[in-house]
Amino acid sequence: MSEKLTSSAESLKAINSIRLLASQMISKAGSGHPGIALGAAPILYELYANQLVVDPDHPNMLNRDRFVLSAGHGAALLYATLYAAGFDLSSDDLAHFRLPHSKTPGHPEVGITPGVEATTGPLGQGLGMAVGMAMAEAKLHDQFPNVVDHYTYVLVGDGDLMEGVSHEAASLASKQVLSKLIVIHDDNSISLDGDKSRSDISDNMARFESYGWDVLDVPDGNHISAIHDAIDKAKENSKPTFISVKTIIGNYGPFAGTSKAHGTPLNEKQLDELAASLNISISDFDIDDDVLQDMRQRIQTRLIHQRLPNTDELAAYKLFTQYQVTETPKLTDTIKTQAGRKISKAVIQAFSKQLPQLWGGSADLVASTNAEIVESSLFNKNNRAGRNIAFGVREFGMGAVMNGIALHGGTKIFGSTFLVFSDYMKAAIRLSALQKLPVIYVFTHDSVTVGEDGPTHQPIEQIMSLRLIPDIDVLRPGTAEEIAAAWQKALTSVNRPTVLILSRGDIGAQGTTQQANLAIENGAAELTTQPEAVINLIASGSEVQLALAVSRQLNVPSRVILMPDLKRFLSLSPKEQTQIIPKAAAENVIIEAGTTLGLQVLTGDTGLIFGIDRFGMSASSQKILDEYGLNASVIVQKITQYLEK
Repeated sequence: MSEKLTSSAESLKAINSIRLLASQMISKAGSGHPGIALGAAPILYELYANQLVVDPDHPNMLNRDRFVLSAGHGAALLYATLYAAGFDLSSDDLAHFRLPHSKTPGHPEVGITPGVEATTGPLGQGLGMAVGMAMAEAKLHDQFPNVVDHYTYVLVGDGDLMEGVSHEAASLASKQVLSKLIVIHDDNSISLDGDKSRSDISDNMARFESYGWDVLDVPDGNHISAIHDAIDKAKENSKPTFISVKTIIGNYGPFAGTSKAHGTPLNEKQLDELAASLNISISDFDIDDDVLQDMRQRIQTRLIHQRLPNTDELAAYKLFTQYQVTETPKLTDTIKTQAGRKISKAVIQAFSKQLPQLWGGSADLVASTNAEIVESSLFNKNNRAGRNIAFGVREFGMGAVMNGIALHGGTKIFGSTFLVFSDYMKAAIRLSALQKLPVIYVFTHDSVTVGEDGPTHQPIEQIMSLRLIPDIDVLRPGTAEEIAAAWQKALTSVNRPTVLILSRGDIGAQGTTQQANLAIENGAAELTTQPEAVINLIASGSEVQLALAVSRQLNVPSRVILMPDLKRFLSLSPKEQTQIIPKAAAENVIIEAGTTLGLQVLTGDTGLIFGIDRFGMSASSQKILDEYGLNASVIVQKITQYLEK
C-alpha cells in the first residue's frame, strides 16, 4: 500500500518548495529546464512522499522500487526531490548544479547522484531501460519472491513518446505482461520548438491501450489526490499501466504553457515573482525543516512496514547472482572449424551451465546469430524461468532493455543481431558504455562475405564506428580459441560493455588457447612466428584465414598477428606494442574487410592496408572478395610489388 496522503496544505507547500528550489538551481546555473520542474513537481512529490519504497540512507537497497526519469532534462526537479527525500545531497550540491565534477550534472547520471537509477537525457531510452528493469524484476521475483518484489516507475514526456524506441519498448512490455511497470506521462502538449501539434497528433492513451496496457487519465496535474489514486490503482493491475497526467509546462512561471518555458532560466525578478505566486521563500538552496521532516519520515515509515526476506532465500539469491566463470570451454576439432557464430553457440552452452544468471536473446535472428541457451525455454509471462528472450525486430529497444536489465542487477544479459544492424542500436550501446554496464552485444555476419543479401546487409564502417565509442571492449576474434576467450572476458566484465563480432562463414582451426588468451588480454598476439620476417600481416575475425593464406604464398618471410581488440592494443605502451609486433626490418600490412580509415595508426606512412572503402554488392562471398581484391593472390602480388620499389 502507498503512504496515506498528506493534507492539502502540507503537500502544496512541499510541491511548491520543490518547484522553487529547482528553478533557483537552474537560474544559478544559467541553463537547464524549468518548464518540467514547474509542471511535473506534483508527480515527483507524490512518488517520493507517498509511493516509492526506497531508503535514502542505502540508495542501492536490494528490493527498492526503481524510478527512471526518462525525461532526463528534468534533472533539477529530480535532484530537488531527492534532496527533500533525504538522499545524500546537500544544499551546496544543489547550488553546483551543472558545474564540473558536481553530484548534480546537467542530466541524471547513474553512479554520480545517489538515488539516480539510470543515465537519461537521450529521449525514449529511459522508458526502454525501465522495461528492462521490470523484466529483470519479473524474472528474479519468480525464483526469489520474498527477496525481489518491487515496482518500476518511469516519467516520460511528449518527446520520449515520439522517439521510435518508445514504441519498441512499450510493445515488448505488453507482450511480457510487466504488471509492476508504471509509466507516468507528463502530458503538457509542448515540445521544444512549439506546440506538440506542429509535429505530432498521436493519441498516446489509445496507442498504449492498443498495445495491451491499462491506461488511466488524470486531467489535472495539480490534483495530487488524483495522481495518488491513479498510481494506487495501477498497482492492482495485471498489465503494465500508462497514466496520462495533464500538466502545464512552466506552471506559475512567466512562460507557462509555452515552448519558451522549456529551457529558459528565470531571472532574479522572475524568481521573486514565482516565489510570491507559490507563497514560498527559499534561501541558500534549502527547504523548510517541516517539509523535509515530513517527507523523510513518510519514507522511513514505509520502510518499517516492508517484509523482511527469508534468510535462506536471501542466501540463495546471493549465491545465484555471484556464480562465476570457473572453466574455459573445451572445443572439439569439429566445432573449431565451423563459423564464428556456431562456435559462439557452443561456447554459450558451456558457459550457461556455469552461470545460471546468464540470459539473453536476439532481435528475431536467433536462427542466424545462434545466440541462445539451447537447454532453456523462452522467457514469457507464463515462464519467467526461461533464459531466452524473444526481443522481436526491435534492435534499439533490445539495447535499451538490456541496459535496464543490467542496471537492475542480479543477472547477466546478452543480445544479438547482425553487425550491420548495430547502427539501429548505437545510441543504446553508447549509454551502456557511459553507465559502465557489463552487457554483451553479439554481432554476427561480420563482413561483406554476408554475400547475396547485398550492401544493405554487408557491414563496412560498423566495426570502426564501434571502436570509436569510449569505455567499451570491441572484440573480433578470428579463431575458435579466441571466441571462447572473448566470451570469458565479456562474462567476467563488471563495468564495461562488450561487443563480440563474429563471422557468418567458417574460420578454420588455427592457433592455441595460450595465443588466444594473450590476444584477448593484450589486444593482439603472434599467431605464426618468424624471427626474420619482413612483413607483419595483421588481421582479425574472418580475415585471419586470409592472412594465413597470404603468409604461406609470400616469397619473403612473414608473421601473422591476431588483433581481436585494436583499442586494447593501442592502449599499450610503445614498448609493449613492439614486443607483440616487432618493427625491426618489418612492415605492417593490415587486412580487414571494412573501412580503412583509422587503421593508418598501425601502418604509419609506409605500411599497407587492404580493406573496403565503398559499399558491398550482391554476389557470392568469394566473388565479392575477388571483386574488391581481398584474396590471397592479389594481396601477395601487391605486397611483392611494394617490396620491390
